[in-house]
Amino acid sequence: MKNNKLDKNLERARINLYNILAVFIVIIPEYFAELIYSIEISQHKNILPNEGDAWENDNELKLSKMNIYELRLMAKRLSIHGYSNENRNSLIRRIIRKSKKRIKWKSSKI
Repeated sequence: MKNNKLDKNLERARINLYNILAVFIVIIPEYFAELIYSIEISQHKNILPNEGDAWENDNELKLSKMNIYELRLMAKRLSIHGYSNENRNSLIRRIIRKSKKRIKWKSSKI
C-alpha cells in the first residue's frame, strides 16, 4: 500500500518536473523570440527602397517584380508558345532565354 502511494507521488512529481522543464525550455524562449521579433519589426518602416539603376538594367529584376498576368502578356508579345501552362518561375526563365536570343539576333543584324 505504501509503495503504491509512493509510486503515485513520484509519478506526479515527475510529471510536474516535466511541465516545469517544458516551460523553461520551450515556452519562455519562444516568448522571448516573438518579443524580439516584434520589436525588430516595429523599428523598421515597411517602405521598400527606391528602385535603382540595377532595376532599370537587369531584366531578371524587372521580371521578378511582375505578376503572372504581366508575365503572360510579355510571353505573348515575345511569341512564346505554351506560356499559359507555365508557372511563374519557368515562365520567367523562358522569357529571359527568349529575350537574350532576340538581343543576340538584333545585334548580329547591325
